[in-house]
Amino acid sequence: MGKLKNAPVFYVIAQVIHSPILKLDSIVPDLQERLRKEGFPGYQEQKQPSVQIVADLNASGTTKVEHSLITSHIFTSRDQTESLVVNPDNFSLQTVEYGTIETFSERFAIGIRAIQDLLAPDSFARVGLRFLDAIAPPPEIGLATYIRPEFLGLQATLGEDWLMDYGFSETLLVRGDQVTKARITIRSGSLSLPPDLVSIAPVIPVRFAGISGAHALLDTDTTFLASQGTALEFNEGVILDRLKGLKRDIRDSFKAIVTEDALRAWT
Repeated sequence: MGKLKNAPVFYVIAQVIHSPILKLDSIVPDLQERLRKEGFPGYQEQKQPSVQIVADLNASGTTKVEHSLITSHIFTSRDQTESLVVNPDNFSLQTVEYGTIETFSERFAIGIRAIQDLLAPDSFARVGLRFLDAIAPPPEIGLATYIRPEFLGLQATLGEDWLMDYGFSETLLVRGDQVTKARITIRSGSLSLPPDLVSIAPVIPVRFAGISGAHALLDTDTTFLASQGTALEFNEGVILDRLKGLKRDIRDSFKAIVTEDALRAWT
């Protein structure tokens, strides 16, 4: 996908879940000082409510609900197209101007090294990579030219006088020690982000924000999860190798959904 001149990808996020660092807030000034010199001069703090159900030790067999606020520290690039989001037990890099996995990995490595040097987590348990693609062919061509028929639902079998207003398909796949969830949402209207990304995502580029009419949103999420009860040593090289492996699974899933006509049009 990264080698396509007119690739439909408009949002990419990579995340590492690591051993908790409870003193994160006290280190944020040092983290900001470093990241602002490495291409992330902007900063904002975001608080989100969290709900946790825990056992009540004072009453056998009962549970109680605990409410708290989770603080995310967001470091942004000058043009606001990239951001590093840091939490006590995870960090992520997100961009709306994806080029190639090589350039993305270089930017992600900046965050990995900063976390490693300043927070020094002992280990990591999960690496995830998520791609969002907007498939919006010209109206005279139609989605059936760009999306394989098995992902178009009833629209692929009914007559041309039927127009799909909404459709959804989801598949969970496993290859080796990586899990891929591929979702295809078809809508007639403007492009919108999945609800879980709305609060943290950068602004969608104009060339995608202007999409209107029939389009498909491809949301491909691939994850490596360490064996249950285990974790791996926090290591930049290992994490980046995992990232490349996740990208391969996303690439293969993407090519299984779109048609050869679509790939030629984006080349």
